[in-house]
Amino acid sequence: MLLEKIIEQGGRQASRLAILDDQRSITFRRLVLGADIMAGHIDRIVGDDDKVGLLLPQSSAFAAAFLGTRWSDRTAVPLNYLLRPPELIAICRDAGLTTVFTIRFFQNSATALQEAGVRTVFMEDLSFSSPLIGLSRLTGFKRRLPAYRPEKIAAIIYTSGTSGEPKGVMLTDHNLDSNAAAAIEHARFDQRMTFLGVLPMFHALGIMSCFLVPLSLGCTVVYQARLNPAGIFQAIQKHKIEVLVAVPSMYALLANVKNAGHAALASVRYAVSGGEPLPRSLCECFQRQFGITLLEGFGLTETSPMVSFSVPWANKSGSVGKPLPRVQLRIVDDGGHTLGPNQDGELWIKGPSVMKGYYRRPAETAQVLTTDGWLKTGDIARIDDEGFLFITGRKKEMINMAGEKIAPGEIEEAIRRHPAVLLAAVIGVKDAQRGEVPVAFIQLAPALEEKPTAQDIRIFLRQRLAPYKTPRDVYFIEEMPRLPTGKIIKRALSIPQPSPLSEPV
Repeated sequence: MLLEKIIEQGGRQASRLAILDDQRSITFRRLVLGADIMAGHIDRIVGDDDKVGLLLPQSSAFAAAFLGTRWSDRTAVPLNYLLRPPELIAICRDAGLTTVFTIRFFQNSATALQEAGVRTVFMEDLSFSSPLIGLSRLTGFKRRLPAYRPEKIAAIIYTSGTSGEPKGVMLTDHNLDSNAAAAIEHARFDQRMTFLGVLPMFHALGIMSCFLVPLSLGCTVVYQARLNPAGIFQAIQKHKIEVLVAVPSMYALLANVKNAGHAALASVRYAVSGGEPLPRSLCECFQRQFGITLLEGFGLTETSPMVSFSVPWANKSGSVGKPLPRVQLRIVDDGGHTLGPNQDGELWIKGPSVMKGYYRRPAETAQVLTTDGWLKTGDIARIDDEGFLFITGRKKEMINMAGEKIAPGEIEEAIRRHPAVLLAAVIGVKDAQRGEVPVAFIQLAPALEEKPTAQDIRIFLRQRLAPYKTPRDVYFIEEMPRLPTGKIIKRALSIPQPSPLSEPV
């Protein structure tokens, strides 16, 4: 159990720095003590409820609260602090939460939750003072570890809701344990490494890569609650950060900092990108500017979340790497038949990190989990002869144009290569003659001296794509609708009325 592994670090290397955040630094001894005390607070405040809400940024407070929740044998429900109060309230009701632990910085959200009948507790009001005793061994704590039950739901993490209403993904102790162990084995992480934690902990990738993996291994994590490129560069240089996990939009912010060069990221050995597709143009820019290869990965909240990621010794352009140990992949056609190498089809995943199901949604669980344990991802992918995985699109997003299947991701990648483009999204719209046609939405880079026209974009694409893949219309929008994680919300895109910004084809 990951909780036990982290507690073991409190005895094995008690004085080693575990976490450095915006407020404090704590050793593994202090982290374990804080989790022990937090479990007592939870018992006293939460009572018989089996779930605990955590509205906390990436910090030592989140670490102590999550570990304390598990130590009290309850299910942790991390909450997205960037959501509006009505959205937070809806998730709390869906999860059946009665108590949420938070900080005063989120006072407005806390007040809204209280008015909706949810008890909110501020971490600043809790006492964490206690004599440091019994920390040299697993015995001697105030409380015993809960019995290990592999199928116990350790956390319910809500999906981002890019294609609909958020769903609670039930992840068990075994799910999280196996994913952390597989990631460590796959990447050959070791205890001497220092991680930078900039991903939010309501995100499955943040919890796994910036919390459970490093702390169970005995590594130091430096947390930054606010995304600040200058702060990231400073932390990397000051603390000799070796492992950086972020989403592409975060890497794009770093690449846009003027006068930042190779020295800024000199200590980084792993710069892993996940959460959304990684543009090749950004990879090329990062290599040129910093001398660092971005290592793309792939995962889902439903898989705890890591499925695959590239590593320095096994990396191929455009690929999301090879699968983690004990993760099985299948590429299937519409009939569920397995396809061979280099053939595009739906990606199915099986292994110990696949979720138990969606919370209180048995019908939706049955739609994605087969009776023999395969998760139907809805992603279109292929696996090459060497075992590298390539994600080429979403099954629901595939555009069927007069019998030709078009992957929006391929068009988006081509659009992003235009120097004036910051963000791009492609969707399919109905067409009387061809069934569906691709339409592009573009957010241009700021401070352009000359802005391209829609026709300019189409001419640019015709040099790179088959004619039928060129979008029928191109719309320029001021700001792309995006989730806090950076993902574009395609369902929020609609053709402007009354007149499009594009010219006729």
